[in-house]
Amino acid sequence: MELIRPVSRPQKSAPTVWMVSRVDQAAILASHLARHNRLIRWDSFWRHDGTGPLTPANRLTDPVLAKVSGRHLIPDLLAKVARKIHLPAYNLYSDVPLSMLATLHAPRADIFHGQGNYSLPAMQRAKARGMITIADITGQLAETRHKQLGEEYASHNRTYREISGFLSRRRTREALFADAVFAPSDTVAGGLLDCGVEPQKIFLVPFLSPHCHALLTRARPERQETVIRVLYVGNLSLAKGIAHLLDAWSSLRVTYRVRIKLTLVGRVQPCARSLIENLPDGCEWLGPLSQDKVAELMLGSDIFVFPSLSEGSSLAVMEAMAAGCCVINTFDAGSPVVNHISGLIIPPRHSGAITTAISAVIENPQMRKSLAQSARDQISEDIKTGYGNRVDAAYDAVLSRNG
Repeated sequence: MELIRPVSRPQKSAPTVWMVSRVDQAAILASHLARHNRLIRWDSFWRHDGTGPLTPANRLTDPVLAKVSGRHLIPDLLAKVARKIHLPAYNLYSDVPLSMLATLHAPRADIFHGQGNYSLPAMQRAKARGMITIADITGQLAETRHKQLGEEYASHNRTYREISGFLSRRRTREALFADAVFAPSDTVAGGLLDCGVEPQKIFLVPFLSPHCHALLTRARPERQETVIRVLYVGNLSLAKGIAHLLDAWSSLRVTYRVRIKLTLVGRVQPCARSLIENLPDGCEWLGPLSQDKVAELMLGSDIFVFPSLSEGSSLAVMEAMAAGCCVINTFDAGSPVVNHISGLIIPPRHSGAITTAISAVIENPQMRKSLAQSARDQISEDIKTGYGNRVDAAYDAVLSRNG
């Protein structure tokens, strides 16, 4: 089934938009819309207006957005308290209040654009008022994650469970209810089809990490050492394929000995704690690091490996591509990597495939450099197109399809 890949074309009049979302790529879109006076309202949290706490997420937000109505700090504060006192399913304490607050003052707009599992009540009200409704599904729905992760967890004598069944079910309802669904990658689009979303409703709208531009402008340092540096950045969990990466690394270390080094960066989840306590030789774990330190590691690494079993579209992979790493990841990582052109795509849950791919780019330095340069060029072209422009093209296609 062919999915819709929007193409930009002139519009008679640009549609106005009401957004409900968190930050990440939504901040880039919100800035784009606000600068063109099209963002009527943005119900969100983790937005910085110069008065609240300055968090890494808030730094992503353009100051022009402080003038746009709809910001809600209450859900953010509730979530922080819930995390601090270790309440289960702490997202409930942000997402549910946000979904309620967003419905209080529904504006008039052409399009309702909702992201996450807190958009349904506002989406229902928007549709009742004649707006075109869009669900922005940035990661796999629960039904797909269970298929991707159930066997992996079982192999470690664990049972995979969603953090909140309530939020997961509502997220699926949003995708089924909306007039259109935006997916950031082919893997998410495939998951949506499996969950019963009609193919004509699915629009592929890739986004980029906001850190890619800065990485592209930085030169990779000259290195005299002969050690091949391999890097992983992300949560360390069974869902990210860490068990298979470490298994592969043990074999690689036997073959290449001190010629290779693996660095892991990220927060360890309980399911992977025992794996990190017994790291193989030649592997180091640095814990979670600041974005600046991660950028330095990416610029100084040769290979970036990300064997995730379930993902929407990995920002870390995009950043590694922008930094000039040779990227190895799975199709389920949802990355923009084009196999054998801007990186290597391997099957999930396959230690042997990780070993083979890393060995191939170690043994063939020219291929490694070519893949890395192509990845950097690809991200550069994607930035020129612009996420906001890609969404504009999708809006145009959605409005045309819905009359």
